[in-house]
Amino acid sequence: MVSGVALFRRLAVVTAVFAYLQIALGGLVRVSGSGLGCPDWPLCNGRPYPPANLHSIIEYSHRTVGAVTVVLIIATVVMAWIVFRRRRPRVAWLATASLIGVAGEAILGGLVVRSDLAPWLVLVHLGLAMITLGFLLATAVMAKPPSSGVPDPMFRRLAAVASAATYLLLLTGSTVVASEAGNSCKSWPLCGNGFAFDFAGVNAFTMLHRGSVLVVGLLLLHVLSTAVRRWRNVDGMGMVAGTTIVVFVLQVAVGAGSAIAGGVFFDGLHVALATLIWAGVLGTALLTLPRADSEPELSNLAADRRTA
Repeated sequence: MVSGVALFRRLAVVTAVFAYLQIALGGLVRVSGSGLGCPDWPLCNGRPYPPANLHSIIEYSHRTVGAVTVVLIIATVVMAWIVFRRRRPRVAWLATASLIGVAGEAILGGLVVRSDLAPWLVLVHLGLAMITLGFLLATAVMAKPPSSGVPDPMFRRLAAVASAATYLLLLTGSTVVASEAGNSCKSWPLCGNGFAFDFAGVNAFTMLHRGSVLVVGLLLLHVLSTAVRRWRNVDGMGMVAGTTIVVFVLQVAVGAGSAIAGGVFFDGLHVALATLIWAGVLGTALLTLPRADSEPELSNLAADRRTA
């Protein structure tokens, strides 16, 4: 029989996965120009289901996954307070923070549609979605069995800095999309013939983002490679960090394809991979932290590990 703790851990992971899917679909909505596929909200063209056209279906799919995510988050919050209220209160508070975040997302989503996709609102909407995903990842990780984490406080701080830098990198990428700068810089790694610095007009956003990728990318590779080399046996950190390195390398290639060839495939995959990198770096940082129950009981701890 599965214990309440083990059941909650599975629920937290599923909820985080759905939150990721919502963001990935949101990116597809944006790059495919489907943001007004359902010009009204919460209905779609005045109906509770989409008409038979691609843009409406994409936008409606995003909303549907979002609705499922909200239900899962509510279930996660309720169960977090039931299971972890006393033994590990931070889990319950993290779950609650995600619910506040998704409520804000719902409000912003309506405002985005009603404002005809105002770029600054779209940027805020994405930023809040990433924060909400972060809270859900933190909920899932901090609910794992007790661990001493990484004993090196310097590395823990560096991993936290890398997480914050990744978040800012995502926002610089969003400004490129919002300003449509990618349409005037169709080369890589720089603009012009691919090797010219161009800060004129909206190209400045592209140059800012690509410069950020270089600087932040080096930081991420250092943190993730260190996690693999020194701390790979700490709570599965090696697998998380190693996978994130692979995704980052793939993201660079997809980013080049998006800059040169464009198209919904490259652009949509670029957003989805960026979100995975954020999740991987943040997950690595969270795994460095110690986890312990407020009321440790050896018998309960042993039971939790058997059922996890």
